[in-house]
Amino acid sequence: MKYCLSCLLVIFLLLLNCSESSTMDPEPDPQPQSFMTPQEAIGQMIRGINIGNTLEPPFEGDWNNGPLQEYYFDDYKSAGFTCVRVPVRWGTHTTDLAPFNVDANWMNRVEQVVDWGLARGLFIIINGHHEDWLKQDYSATNQARYDSIWSQIATRFQNKSDKLLFEIINEPFGLTRTQVDELNARVLGIIRKTNPQRIVIFSGNDYSNLSFLLNASIPQDDYLMGYYHSYDPWSFAGQGNGTWGTEADRNANKAAFEQAAAWSATNNIPVMISEFGAVRYCEYNSRMRHYFTYVENAVANNVAFQAWDDGGDFGIYDRANRSWPEVKDILLHTYPESPTSLATTTNPDVSVSIAWENRRSSSTQIVIERRTNDSDFAEIAQLAGDASQYLDTTPVNNTVYYYRVISKLTDQPDMYSYPRKIFVATAPN
Repeated sequence: MKYCLSCLLVIFLLLLNCSESSTMDPEPDPQPQSFMTPQEAIGQMIRGINIGNTLEPPFEGDWNNGPLQEYYFDDYKSAGFTCVRVPVRWGTHTTDLAPFNVDANWMNRVEQVVDWGLARGLFIIINGHHEDWLKQDYSATNQARYDSIWSQIATRFQNKSDKLLFEIINEPFGLTRTQVDELNARVLGIIRKTNPQRIVIFSGNDYSNLSFLLNASIPQDDYLMGYYHSYDPWSFAGQGNGTWGTEADRNANKAAFEQAAAWSATNNIPVMISEFGAVRYCEYNSRMRHYFTYVENAVANNVAFQAWDDGGDFGIYDRANRSWPEVKDILLHTYPESPTSLATTTNPDVSVSIAWENRRSSSTQIVIERRTNDSDFAEIAQLAGDASQYLDTTPVNNTVYYYRVISKLTDQPDMYSYPRKIFVATAPN
């Protein structure tokens, strides 16, 4: 009996010790931040815009825009954009000698801008933009300098929301395909040391046109997106020559997006077109159709977009006055089923005949809106959901008018046509 009592005492002491030890065990480590996959992210960031000519001049404010303001992000958010690409130049803020430290004030400034966007729930893209020193001299020293820059960026931003995306380099014109393939793989490896699941965006060489993305080597990684740029045709979109919008023009644009979508499906890598647009001195009706066509094809093919807005010739958002032209509505309200083929004709009695093609049979109502050079768009007619023409009998002679058609639905957002400009004037007697 004495032996058994001793055993019981030992067992009791062991149980007590185990109980005390369990209460003193440290709390388990918190789970690492869960990052969305690129496939999850792409659908949430479809409609975006650039803050161009702002953080990518040699120094902020050097070009046609002043310092970036926090309220920009309020206006992007309230307008309906979900993604903002913030081009950033690093070279002029980084020492030329190892360890190539990025200026602390510049890193703080970029972080401030990033935080402004993330605080509003926007996807934010930062990159290396206009790093001509690297593109013009791809030496071992410059490669080490760019690697150091990205190591510092990745370390500084490693704990940010997964809505912050890194773009390796913008338009690496001057580097060969082999060099860009190697650069993409090397910088991705640097980023992955501190950001194992953050989405990283890569492109091909040259000016990052679609053909160069399609031919680029693809790094082995599960958190990638590809990007390309298009200002096609440059003679129109970049130089303002001629008109645009023929069936051949639109078919070529559609084919390019379908090609991007096919590459995306084959490689299971989402794609974005992170720059496109047309200068403001393009012929108005062609320019509106150009933006519309890019957006409808992007949305149809699940290609996220960020329209180029430099506050100048490609300007969209009026930063000083916090106002938007109708390009904003094209970017936000164009769908593959939006009304299209909008035509306007002036009649001898100064009335205007309007015709369009409906691509959505379930519209509950068609709304016609009109503006002048001195007024905003306002509703002038409500029509049946299957209407495809309207006669405006109220124009004033010798006046410029702009018309657009809106398809209203009960189960989806309103779908806008592109606007069309017409000068109403009777022929002189």
